[in-house]
Amino acid sequence: MVAPALAAEPSIQRSLADEQQQQRQRFTGVWALSDNANNLFNVRLSADGLAVSTSGVDGVPLGGSQHLRSNQLYEQGRWQPWGNGVRIDYSDGWSDAILTGPAGPQQWSWAPGASRLGRPSNHGKAVQLRGAMAAAVGVYRIQPAQADRPVTSVSLMSNGLAFNAIDAQAGGTWRLENGEVEIMWSSGWLTRFAPNEQGPLQVRIWEPGTRPPAAPTAVRPGKRLEPTP
Repeated sequence: MVAPALAAEPSIQRSLADEQQQQRQRFTGVWALSDNANNLFNVRLSADGLAVSTSGVDGVPLGGSQHLRSNQLYEQGRWQPWGNGVRIDYSDGWSDAILTGPAGPQQWSWAPGASRLGRPSNHGKAVQLRGAMAAAVGVYRIQPAQADRPVTSVSLMSNGLAFNAIDAQAGGTWRLENGEVEIMWSSGWLTRFAPNEQGPLQVRIWEPGTRPPAAPTAVRPGKRLEPTP
């Protein structure tokens, strides 16, 4: 009787590992979630178990009507299979769980210090983004048109809002146009680039008062921000 039980144990372990791998594949990608103030944020879950969100610890005050810092535009963390879904633990102490429910994926969130087995601090619907929208949403590092300015962070949200960490009025809107991201900033600047998933970007920038088909004011390098271990 002992031998069959011992033989079955590796099979159970393999089955559990296969199930967790399937969970990772299902949940890898970009999600639209809500914070504890019911504000939208997006989180990208990489296949390596790392995560980067578009909102960060301080959110995006007043829709970007004031100057923002880079760390207000994103937060990093790790994720792993958890129950019938996954759990994301961020470096600021918050956790999000995306769980499969009768009405579709649901989000549960816990504040720093709260028990992850207790009542969530907030909950709501979780939506997985697909296609070109999922490829574009995220946080980017871009060299501004002004050569003497440092690299800035740019965040693109799934509701069409954009934010940066350089302008006094840091908000704007974006859309996809012929496979390119086009950002109209409230400051009057315009930014365009093709959202490559990996590698460098070629970012074209037009100053206020100029627009395509005129030549861009500057062409600068950029890249999408990937989570780091």
